[in-house]
Amino acid sequence: MLLKELVVRAARASGVMRLVGDSRWRSKRLLVLCYHGVSMYDEHEWSPELFVSPDHLRQRLRFLQRGGYNILPLAEAVTRLYNGTLPPRAVAITFDDGGIDFVRAALPILQEFRARATLYLTTYYSAKKLPVFDTMLRYVLWKGRDARTTPPMLSDCGIALHTADAPRRMETWNRLFDFAEAHGLNAVERNALLARVAAALDVDYAALVACGMLQIMPPESIRDLPSDLVDVQLHTHRHRVPTDHANFVREIHDNAAAISSLRGNAVPFEHFAYPSGVYNHDAMIWLRECGVRYATTCHTDLASRDSDPLLLPRFFDTMLQSQAVFESWVSGFLALLPRRTATIVEPLRAPAAAGRAGVQSEKTWPKPVQRTP
Repeated sequence: MLLKELVVRAARASGVMRLVGDSRWRSKRLLVLCYHGVSMYDEHEWSPELFVSPDHLRQRLRFLQRGGYNILPLAEAVTRLYNGTLPPRAVAITFDDGGIDFVRAALPILQEFRARATLYLTTYYSAKKLPVFDTMLRYVLWKGRDARTTPPMLSDCGIALHTADAPRRMETWNRLFDFAEAHGLNAVERNALLARVAAALDVDYAALVACGMLQIMPPESIRDLPSDLVDVQLHTHRHRVPTDHANFVREIHDNAAAISSLRGNAVPFEHFAYPSGVYNHDAMIWLRECGVRYATTCHTDLASRDSDPLLLPRFFDTMLQSQAVFESWVSGFLALLPRRTATIVEPLRAPAAAGRAGVQSEKTWPKPVQRTP
């Protein structure tokens, strides 16, 4: 990481980065930016790999504006990518999931810069108006962290709430998640479990729920998103990628129906983002059956006319990405350097399984899947 930082800083200082950004090579490529969430409070301190601060997003958009980058709606951008009419320095902006933070923290900044964006919306939790269990459980354990000698115990679960450090929080999260799965808890019951965990850790859970922390936008907020600035597209209904055809198609149809009922889309949805970046060959085939033409991944690269339309790369911007690295990706400089070749995920693997495989830092925890009954 240090070497990469030195290389990109040298490229910026020497003018190489600017030359790449102005090159004919870059004019034939599209950078799709990916954001997960923008903090309303301290989310970026808890999870800097998923949330950015409002100042971070504002700084990025200011750089793009001053640097002469053309921010295009994703639908227009990919059409022009494949027909060879992209403007110089083309960039598209995407957000995943559609948390309340999007409308409260991200949208005002997009409006400030008149930056159009695509929102990949998952819809199950919207009507529930409850926090997403997997994510809120992580946050509550972090919020209740301390170095107490004896951790509180959920007696009926037999689970000690160890929160002193990231590995212990991860272990506790796994045990609580497994408990919810094993007992088949529905969304309301999982919310009750969250409230009990928070109470045991002296976290004001009622206040978190009241402020909309880690909740998907309610229907009225989705309905009122400005259509001239935000294009709402598919991200599955329950934020999961089933491995069987029937359930996969159900996810797409349920997602499309929920969005259409609120946004009044008169044409079929053509854009999709793989939840947690997880996909396989079957998912691509089934997406085509559902009329989806373009899908974005979490692989980092610039898209070109040679890119598979259902495997479009994105640059996932986070608090962990320096300004120099961000500039090197939007200019295209880092795309020219040797990197590992991305491969299709086969078979599908859930993020929780990856966590149990020995991840030791919350900064490396994968994006959680919103599992529902």
